[in-house]
Amino acid sequence: MECWTCERPSQGVCSFCGRGVCKEHHQTMPNLVALFEAKDHVKKGIVVDNALFCGECQPREEPVVLEGLE
Repeated sequence: MECWTCERPSQGVCSFCGRGVCKEHHQTMPNLVALFEAKDHVKKGIVVDNALFCGECQPREEPVVLEGLE
């Protein structure tokens, strides 16, 4: 796979969109990988800090309503 920006060999993959990224062009950002409700009914999330990010895709800051999921 090649880096999306410079087309040299990539060393990783964007955690959000799957584009290839090299060490020179990569960025990092926290990535929410799981949501759950704890035994005390508090909703919690598992977040990975410093997840690879291509800098091109645009993860949304606000949640999106997904119709039809229960």
